[in-house]
Amino acid sequence: MIGLLLFFAVKYRARKGGPPASKGPESLWVVVAVVLIMGSVLAAAGYQSFASTTNIEIPAASDSVTIKVTGFQWGWNFTYPNGNFAIDNLTVPAGQDVILNITSKDVYHEFGIPMLAVKEDVIPGKVNQLWFEVPDPGVHEDAIHCFQLCGVGHAFMIANLTVVSQASWEAWMGSG
Repeated sequence: MIGLLLFFAVKYRARKGGPPASKGPESLWVVVAVVLIMGSVLAAAGYQSFASTTNIEIPAASDSVTIKVTGFQWGWNFTYPNGNFAIDNLTVPAGQDVILNITSKDVYHEFGIPMLAVKEDVIPGKVNQLWFEVPDPGVHEDAIHCFQLCGVGHAFMIANLTVVSQASWEAWMGSG
């Protein structure tokens, strides 16, 4: 590619006695027109990118389960609405929206569940939200990972995802 650039630069360079390069007002208008067109396209693309973020709908709290997640070196603490908590095992009801309020008590982490294609930053002093729904009950071992290098135990910062039936979930919530 660079060879072609050099070839054309040498072959078509300006020579004495040849036609002068155009430096008149018509070349200025071409430059201005190109800049305006490119600027308009980039502005429209930027506007659409930011406008699309308002189309994201968080599930209504009344129709979902909200669980507090706290990341720490090197694990996850899940606190449920009934006051129960678990370390490194997230239990959720099948077929229902789950909202996670995620924070960290020490360093930056990144909470992710690859099988659900969800991931969120976990920052000390800030609560970020992540939501998902799992349709079928089951136990998914090592389904939750930290995706931000957070220290020497980072590789072992994993957790299980346990999805239970709605009846099991309601019975467990009543036991708190």
